[in-house]
Order: sequence, then structure tokens, then C-alpha cells
Amino acid sequence: MSNWHIRNLTLIALAALSSAAQAQSPTETTHALDHVLTQGEVRPLAAIAAVRLRHGQVAYSYYGGFARQSPDETVPVGPQTLFRIASISKVVTTIGLMELVEQGKINLDHDASDYLGFRLRNPDFPQTPITVRMLLNHTSSIRDGDSYTLPPGHRISEVFDATHKPGDASYHFAHGEGHAPGTWFSYCNLCYGLVGTIMERVSGERFDRYQQAHVLDPLGIDGGYNRATLTHPERLATLYSHQPTGWNAETDTLPLVQVWDTVALAQYKPGTNGTLFAPQGGLRISMEGLTRLARFMLGHGTLDGKTLLSAHSIALMQTPTWQYDGQNGDCPYPIASYGLSMARLTGARDSSGRETRPYKGYSGDLAGHLGDAYSLHSGFWYDPATGDGFLFAADGFPDAGQERPGTYSSFTRVEEKIFTALAGAGKDIP
Repeated sequence: MSNWHIRNLTLIALAALSSAAQAQSPTETTHALDHVLTQGEVRPLAAIAAVRLRHGQVAYSYYGGFARQSPDETVPVGPQTLFRIASISKVVTTIGLMELVEQGKINLDHDASDYLGFRLRNPDFPQTPITVRMLLNHTSSIRDGDSYTLPPGHRISEVFDATHKPGDASYHFAHGEGHAPGTWFSYCNLCYGLVGTIMERVSGERFDRYQQAHVLDPLGIDGGYNRATLTHPERLATLYSHQPTGWNAETDTLPLVQVWDTVALAQYKPGTNGTLFAPQGGLRISMEGLTRLARFMLGHGTLDGKTLLSAHSIALMQTPTWQYDGQNGDCPYPIASYGLSMARLTGARDSSGRETRPYKGYSGDLAGHLGDAYSLHSGFWYDPATGDGFLFAADGFPDAGQERPGTYSSFTRVEEKIFTALAGAGKDIP
């Protein structure tokens, strides 16, 4: 077995395959994913980690490729490999926020300005409040601009001050479009930096520490938003892009280098800059962790007897508050409806005109989120009604925008093939 082509297959309680239409044997699914790993892109991927859930239980899993490599060693991907999972982080961030909502400390439909401590208004609509809900569902009229993170020593309010003018790359509001806050969907990572800031001001805790203490640790999920404090840094995957000249490390190389200046971080005042630990995309989590997260959502806010949220809050997260009607949003992703940090894949057409179907023949209603950053694409998708799920991370793509596009959806070609391979996996698990 070659150094980088390393895989491990786990199949639980496999039953006879003869009675299930379109069911796949584990070998067929594994061969399909092997092919995606080596042939899905113009150059081989570094890694694929994938889990298929049936009725809320792991029916099949696949681990192919490497988490890290050096001249001295190649570390294989496994169930506990920690990936910087990109925008799936938004779901976990929102769980932390919803705890504060349930405590009565945050109202989703309240003016976010009052929680932030500065006036947050789109100058085109100075009388229209931007609510917390709008931040969560990407209808705030805030735009990412040239950057959506700030280092220690800066306040997030600086991003919105009068020094930034319409037309500047650093201007962070929609301008001249005529869409008031709450009426137009435009995907925005900066909004989750604002959410993180609100969580810090309300709780008095630094975002990464709050999430660890109130979400990840209670759910028994290894990982975190601060890679410098990971319990198991040796499990961390380096994210690579695959260039014509070879592998290029994008982030999370070992030994870890402190992202922010240690002294400046020690002096940081929570509630002034919630972008520091990337609430929008900075969570490191494994397939084991994503599986526990899915079970928590499927358990309506309870996992292994531990309740963090009410069933009502989980339903709020999953229920779309925005749906594309052909003229109320624009998004490059396969998103045609969105709730509180969560999309629904119903087959409806997105703003590109493509159906939100992850694989051919799909007729489900998956809830969840995708991830796309640092040459990694990830998926956290489950059906609240059936307990079926698709969880995956694929690393080692070409540069952003150079991926092979999907053939029938706004997912990438590789994502479509992963969904397709997993669709029939473990189908006879009772």
C-alpha cells in the first residue's frame, strides 16, 4: 500500500444486499471513493474522510489519503483527524448563540447594535435596524469586502466606521442595490464575526473559550476554534492545495505557529472583536465529532442524556427564514433556502438556476451546511425526519475557483461524486 493512498473501511451490522434497490456493497462504495480521491480532480486529492448515517447511526465510513506529510512521515487520515472544517463552523457557533437566546440574554429579532455596543446601520437604510436573525441568515446587507477578520488590538466597529466609503474594497455594506436589510440574501462571513462579538459581550467570555466550555466539551467533541489550545494537536490535518508543482500547505502546519501575537491576545477584551477565532469557519473537528454533532441535532438538542438546547431551538435553526424566489438573493453555492446557519436541500433551484440536489435521483430534505476554504470542501448534511446523513471532508483541491464544477448542481464535481458514492452505502442497515 502506498504512503498516500491509505484508507480504512468501517461497516456496521451489514445485512443482505439483495432486497434493496440501488444498494451498494462496501467494496463498491470504497472503490468509488478511491476513484474520487485519485481521479476526481485534475490532480489527486490529499484526503477524503466520509461517513454515511442511517437512522442516526454510522452505516459506512471511509478514510483515504493523508492528514499530513513530510520527508520523514506520512500521517493517514482517520476518524479522529481534525480538519479546519470551514463554514460548517457556523452551525456550531449558532448552537452557542442559541444557548444565550434560551437564557433570555439575546433576542433574535432585536437590533444587533444594542448587543454590539455601536450603531450598526447600512447608510443606504439608516432607519432600518439590522437584527441578530439577519446576521445569521445572510440578509443583513453586510458584505465581506476585502477581509472579514481583524487582528488583536483592533475593534470590529472599525470595519464599519466612516473612513470606509462606498466603492472601496474595504466597504462592508451593500450600496446602491435598493435591497433593505432583511430582504436580500447574500452570503456573508463577516456577519458571524459580529455574532461572535455579540456572544462575547453578552457572556463575558472569549469566543473560543465560550464555545469550548458550553458546546464542545459538554457534547464530548474533540477539537475547537483555537488551534493553539487543542487537546490533541497531533490529530490536526494540514490543509493542502494541489498545484502543478506539488502539494502546497495552506494552513494548520505542524509544529503550530501562533496565529496572533501572544501578548496582544492576552490583553484582548472580549466583546470588541469576535473575528479573532473565526466563528464563521475556524472550527477544527473530526468525523467522530461531526457524527456526534449530527446525533445532537437529530436528538433535538440532546446527546447521550445531555441537553444543551430545546427542540424548539433546533427547529428554529433548521427552519428556513429565507427562500429563493427568483429575485431575492444571489449566492454561488447550492443554497435556495436558509434558516439560522442552516440550509435545506429540497431540490429547489438556487440563484444560478441549478437544482439543489446533491446526487441524481435525490428527493430528500437534508438540513445542514457546506464548507469551502483553504482548498477543502466539506459537508454536514442530515435528514431530520429519517436520521440519514452525509458527513465528509475532502482536502487537496486546486486553487479556489479552479475546481471541477458540478455536472447538475452548484456543488463541485467531487462533492457530487462523494454524495453519489455514499447515497447507496449501508442501505440495508436496519
